[in-house]
Amino acid sequence: MKKIVCIFVIILALSCKAQDTIKVLFIGNSFTYVENMPDLFRNIADSAGYKVKIQMYAPGGVSVGDISQGTQAHMNNPLVYDNIRSDKWDYVVLQDNQGRFVLDYGQFSSTSLVIQGHQQIRDSVLKNNPCAKMVWFEGWGLKNGMPPYGNTGIEMIERIAANYHFMNDSLQQIIAPIGGAWKKLIITNPAIDPWSADETHQSLAGSFLTANVIYACIFRDNPGFSNANGGLTVNTSTILKQIAWETFTDSLPHINLQSITPVLLWQNNQLIAGNYPYYYWFKDMQWLSNNTSNVLNVNQNGHYFLIAKNTNGCLLKSISQHIFITSDDEMTKKPDFRIYPNPVEDFLNIPIENATEVFLYNANGSLLTTFNGSANQVCRLNTTELKKGIYFLKFQVEKQNIIIKFIKQ
Repeated sequence: MKKIVCIFVIILALSCKAQDTIKVLFIGNSFTYVENMPDLFRNIADSAGYKVKIQMYAPGGVSVGDISQGTQAHMNNPLVYDNIRSDKWDYVVLQDNQGRFVLDYGQFSSTSLVIQGHQQIRDSVLKNNPCAKMVWFEGWGLKNGMPPYGNTGIEMIERIAANYHFMNDSLQQIIAPIGGAWKKLIITNPAIDPWSADETHQSLAGSFLTANVIYACIFRDNPGFSNANGGLTVNTSTILKQIAWETFTDSLPHINLQSITPVLLWQNNQLIAGNYPYYYWFKDMQWLSNNTSNVLNVNQNGHYFLIAKNTNGCLLKSISQHIFITSDDEMTKKPDFRIYPNPVEDFLNIPIENATEVFLYNANGSLLTTFNGSANQVCRLNTTELKKGIYFLKFQVEKQNIIIKFIKQ
């Protein structure tokens, strides 16, 4: 019997116990608290099934290291360090005044101790929890730019990103590519404005996009699998989730996550990891306690991931995979789900029985869209805007997922 093996790659961050709470502290200013971005982040995580604890310290107008702000600057503020010591945080998201990053590459104002401030807060976080990670908030500038520091919003975003990467060359933490996601949104979906009316702060859409990027960095998961929409329309929230995920995956080699993410290889129905002292394999959020080697045999559909413990006792979250193993025989047993024509050039006909929601994924497992049909009717999916390649449709019928592959030619 011929097997069709479909591997949907998803990246997750979980602790050794799948139900452990991930603790995230947000430190910033109005770019963090406007539209309550941390709460949007929590809603995304909750909807996806993760337990999170969030805490925010974000007084308006405060920067990390502005000398003129004295003890109000984050690096000098006792309240910042009280927040850091208040729990054993897994992640601390630090947002600075983005204007401190708009000078030429590698240059920072002498009136703001940007690198020193980030380093000092990082060191305090790591002293409190040596396995914690900082997430640098690489954000946005003014909507219409601020010459000579960028003639457009996109140019300011590019300057900010460049200097975050310059800073991280020495500080070596995680960069959340928020500005990159904003740039992609501006270019591909200009009708969705991430800025508010003041053309400086974030709109609800901008805050939701920001929250999704941070979610992808912390949980290393596609936010498209979350049902949260942040109070936006389903169509808008779907676009923002997809942009966040695409930006994250495109940026992955450059944001310092690969160095702390064990690689899983898929070969001969096995998941194979590198060399670590301890291995904790999970399937569908359940610990497979009987498997403690670097190889896991996969003979069932499900969501698999590895948590490895390194020599320092820190838990490293792997790239995980959602694997569907579907046989040709299983497909033929469900004739009502035979789609046609396949391969398809324009419209794909999808007979539906007792299923009104359909999920469309690309070959990398990224959720492209969902759409509804009427039971016992044929849906027509317009594929003209899809690139040539392999795609998957998922139906849920009586709590059973059915996956069908089609080819766009």
